[in-house]
Amino acid sequence: MQHANILVWLPSPLGDAVLCTPALRAIREHYISCKITFYANIVTRQILSPCNFNDNWLEQKNNNPFAIAKVLKEYKISHAILFKNSFASALAVYLAGIPERIGYAREKRGFMLTEKLYPEKLHNGKFKPVSMVDYYLSIASHIGANTNNRSLELSIEPSAKESLKLKLPELFQNDGPIVILVPGGTFGPSKCWPGVRFAQTADKLIEDYNATIVISVAPNPAEKHIAEQIYKASRFSTKSHKDNSKSKIINLAKNPLSLGELKALFSMANLVITNDTGPRHIAVALGRKVISLFGPNNPAWTDTNYENEIQIIGNVHCAPCHNPTCKKSEHLCMRSITVDTVYEAAKKLIEYNRKCAKIYTQQNFTEIEDSFFIDPDYKSALETLGLNSIDDVFSFKSAKNLTKKNLAIFRSRLQLEVNQPGSTKPLTLFLKRYNRPPILIQLKNWFSTRSHISCGFLEFETADSLSLTGINTPKAVAYGQQWGTIFEIRSFIITEKIPDAEALERKLPKYFEDRKTKENLKLHRQFVLEAANFIKKFHETDYCHRDLYLSHIFYSDDGNFYLIDLARAFRPIILSRRYRIKDIAQIHYSAPGKYFSGTDRMRFFLNYIGHRKLTNKDKTFIRKVINKTKRMELHDNKHGRQAPFTN
Repeated sequence: MQHANILVWLPSPLGDAVLCTPALRAIREHYISCKITFYANIVTRQILSPCNFNDNWLEQKNNNPFAIAKVLKEYKISHAILFKNSFASALAVYLAGIPERIGYAREKRGFMLTEKLYPEKLHNGKFKPVSMVDYYLSIASHIGANTNNRSLELSIEPSAKESLKLKLPELFQNDGPIVILVPGGTFGPSKCWPGVRFAQTADKLIEDYNATIVISVAPNPAEKHIAEQIYKASRFSTKSHKDNSKSKIINLAKNPLSLGELKALFSMANLVITNDTGPRHIAVALGRKVISLFGPNNPAWTDTNYENEIQIIGNVHCAPCHNPTCKKSEHLCMRSITVDTVYEAAKKLIEYNRKCAKIYTQQNFTEIEDSFFIDPDYKSALETLGLNSIDDVFSFKSAKNLTKKNLAIFRSRLQLEVNQPGSTKPLTLFLKRYNRPPILIQLKNWFSTRSHISCGFLEFETADSLSLTGINTPKAVAYGQQWGTIFEIRSFIITEKIPDAEALERKLPKYFEDRKTKENLKLHRQFVLEAANFIKKFHETDYCHRDLYLSHIFYSDDGNFYLIDLARAFRPIILSRRYRIKDIAQIHYSAPGKYFSGTDRMRFFLNYIGHRKLTNKDKTFIRKVINKTKRMELHDNKHGRQAPFTN
């Protein structure tokens, strides 16, 4: 193969083309005396040019494999290396009669390849998340190339920088860092961090570092709109700003650059803040400092282990979903990334170099067995109890049984004690198990959540969603589920005991029982107001609990409220007011009359409603709460019990 005529068919997405550069370099070094021709579309050619890895370019002008084959036949190619994964690419080189055809056996095209590679798969048949850098390098390794160098590489035409200087002279006159924002993404809107947060981050960087901010977007209407949103939302976007010494924001949607000029711009950046999209890889290839924001896509697919990149990952319960458009009512993954988190990462990179790092916005879980997820910090503790699989969880009996008489037969609750490394105090965990829940229960859950969900995961997902809105819930340690063809077989969730906290049913703060001094009365009133604010904030998430007794509200020694037992919590499609009335009635019913007076209850209502003076609508709401409470009292009376609120 010393004098072979090699065709390398490049991937078409801009980002993939850059991620392919380590493999292209390895192939060039391996076939130093061969003629190498790159086949690619115009965008890929422009982003990789100038390039030392090939001798010639062939531009792809259409997607018709028959027309492409006709063109390729003219070049007497001996070997085709396909980085493109499509069926059409394999068909084209096959029809062109190229003797050696190397690539991945995907898209049912294996029979057209003479040398086949097979991507790794998981037990569920899906492709294993592997960095595209290594994915492409595997092809180079297959043909014997040295693949030790994983670094991305791009070059810049000297003329591009001169052209950039004419278009954006202000970039060459600044005395602060140049920060590029990349708020778009061709994949779809699910990858996009909110524009207002980009603007808020930009304002902080201008204020603190006198930064020049450049908004870089693709020249299409959707991304131009995003750029305009950011520009308008920033306090530094207008020339009328009082402090003219501060750098302003440059909006490239109004002054677009060629790909060559864009690379020249990126080469000047002190920092790039970007969604998970193609320009991120340009920044890495040019050795810039980078903050990458991840939500719907798994970062493993594009990981480069690059120094000076901080990845901020919105690892909420529904991510990674790989959906171009978010299918949830709220875009949780990207919204979980706060301005403060991004700004703090920017400070670290601007002020000094930093090795690659990952910041998770939520607690991180790993899958240790099929559908068995665990927080790595608790893995060894659970292993000592023999909890390594779902089977282990459901056969486990060495714990305190908390199951009550009135608990449904398919549910069980256990209290576990484990030892954590570095701690002399045992850690208390609670295990909830759902074994073959009735189909009717499952259907109710599916209807109320509008999703196909297990009982155990429902509680985990609800707690995770609430924590994003600032509602305190017990910390999950592990969860898992097993499914039949359609219905759930079993599921579970393990949570950590809330530290230094107790259910309000069992224990109220000390000042409720102490002598009624002026200070204690003040603390008493403040507690009622804070409780009302907590429930109000909970209902503002559109969730209702449906079991909101004081036994399910915890209060910690440091003055924080927590919600537990979220198995029945949901967001009602209709009758939301009715469910809120039920929640408030349950609080009213379970609040002991011994400690909570009528004045306390009215103070709670006023703070919950948020009005100083009750409207007719408010009065109707309160009457319905009281009527619901009385019906609950009648039920107690029938069974010879006294309702707590009358005590």
